[in-house]
Amino acid sequence: MTAHIYFIGAGPGDPDLLTLKAQKIIAAAEVVIYAGSLVNPAILAHARPDAEIHNSAGLNLTAQIEIMRTAAAQGKTVARLHTGDPTLYGATLEQMRELSRLDIPYSVVPGVSSAFAATAALKTELTAPGQTQTIIFTRVAGRTPVPDTERLRDLAAHRTSIVLFLSAGMVAKVVDELLAAGYPPHTPIAVVYRASWDDELVLRGTLETIAAQTESAEITHQALIIVSPVLEKNTAAADSHLYGAAFAPIARTDRPAIVALTRRGTETGLRLHRAFGDSTLYAPARFLPADPPADTEGYTLSVRQVLHRAFRRHSAMVCIMASGIVVRELAPVLRSKHTDPAVVVMDEQGRNAISLLSGHKGGANLLAQRIAQLLGGRAILTTASDGQRLPALDLLGERYGWQLEAGGDMTAVIAAMVNGEPVGVFQDGGDETWLADLPPHATRHPTGEALIAARPNAAIIVSPRILPADLRRTIARVIVYRPPVLAVGVGCNRGTPAEEIISAVTETLAQAELSPLSIVTLATIEDKADEIGLLEACRRENWRLQIFTRADIAAVKNLPNPSPWAMKALGVPGVAEPAALLAAKADTLLVEKRKFANVTVAVAQYMPGR
Repeated sequence: MTAHIYFIGAGPGDPDLLTLKAQKIIAAAEVVIYAGSLVNPAILAHARPDAEIHNSAGLNLTAQIEIMRTAAAQGKTVARLHTGDPTLYGATLEQMRELSRLDIPYSVVPGVSSAFAATAALKTELTAPGQTQTIIFTRVAGRTPVPDTERLRDLAAHRTSIVLFLSAGMVAKVVDELLAAGYPPHTPIAVVYRASWDDELVLRGTLETIAAQTESAEITHQALIIVSPVLEKNTAAADSHLYGAAFAPIARTDRPAIVALTRRGTETGLRLHRAFGDSTLYAPARFLPADPPADTEGYTLSVRQVLHRAFRRHSAMVCIMASGIVVRELAPVLRSKHTDPAVVVMDEQGRNAISLLSGHKGGANLLAQRIAQLLGGRAILTTASDGQRLPALDLLGERYGWQLEAGGDMTAVIAAMVNGEPVGVFQDGGDETWLADLPPHATRHPTGEALIAARPNAAIIVSPRILPADLRRTIARVIVYRPPVLAVGVGCNRGTPAEEIISAVTETLAQAELSPLSIVTLATIEDKADEIGLLEACRRENWRLQIFTRADIAAVKNLPNPSPWAMKALGVPGVAEPAALLAAKADTLLVEKRKFANVTVAVAQYMPGR
């Protein structure tokens, strides 16, 4: 090793947490400077017997730089040991600045921070899906000031994981700042003293108790303070995307949850619980009658924990309490309007049922209306489309069984609709009853070309057809629904693999500019009912397989492309074309038979009203 200065992270204390790279440099260095009692003496045992060892606790900056300058002039390597990781509160910048001035080369070797050792001691994570994905490392002002823009009360407003260094002697001040940021007194908080050392001490408490706990334990230094949503027993943490369950919908019961907070709210909750007939009531145990009705859970936990539990368990929630409480407490677990449960907020008297979250997709609007009917109150809906009696565009797929094509801009199209901007509509498949609710500023066009020519601000398309490429260049805001209207007739040779069948169907639709999302069924003759490749293709693509008898197939007349082979082998004029027509109950084909090596494919569109 040539002359060089290495700023090394010696880790939090446990000598086994020293990195291999750090150990190698320490073992080779002629000079070692370590941060006094903050570095475990066992780490110094890695140094060579003839190494110069200096304790920096008794050295000012000038003295330390002089040791490094002298070593460098003699061609020696220096291992400068800092506790934890040198990039966090390591006081290394001053040293680096002086070394740069003297033109002495140096490097930084990262180490295990005490922040991570403390988190390990708590047996948790600093990030958790649905709770927090951000970590703040900070401190409160002591001898070293903190910028006004980094006041703890301001940083704490984000409700992320916060790790406080160099603040163990000011726990009361930390608590005051967190309370000022709006944290409730029962918020969990932890103090970890000398993380990973043999005398490590972990204190868990709340903002109400932690100052007394640290004072009793006489902790004033060498400790970290951690406040984070993950300390709340992980009741609300979702599964990480590392695991398959994170991609699956959360399994929630259809039974709505009623969550009460006060005595009068509990009385209203009991009334609503009886009126529903199928719900679960969560209420403070002290406010429930001695013999509460079935499906009632009395709680003694914080309302935050109860709300998080109900959020995970139920597809709908009725919260009888102030809306501000619900908003603040549920904010960490909200994910998406597509997956979150419906949330309705109601006053203690049951006079107003306010649809708060997932009004359309989750059904909160309908739930609020139902509650109002049951209790004789008033439903308050704030979604603009409901106020204007417009169709709920984001629910059309669910209502009619249409698939929403990826790449659209649902939010922008809804905004155009509710703001009265020109909206174009093109539909050539699927249920059309929703069109009766279109406002005057929404115009239906007979063809996709006519829609493009009109150049509306936004467009709604319900069609199995792939529209021209210039559609999105002309109309910026578009949503496309694919209605289930295509029946695909298939004939195949014995033993044709699923991949070949899927490829033939996909290619046929692509050439005809049709979307595979609109396929309802694959149809064929009874002789192919046990064809392994055909069955596997339907399983993979989630297509329904429809089987017709020879007699059914033979009854179809005037096929555009009769098959002599099918007539000779099966006694029918064809397979793909008649099967498609029968399945769609159509008179004409959308795509006539296409022949592949071992597969024939034809497509028909379902006829409305048949």
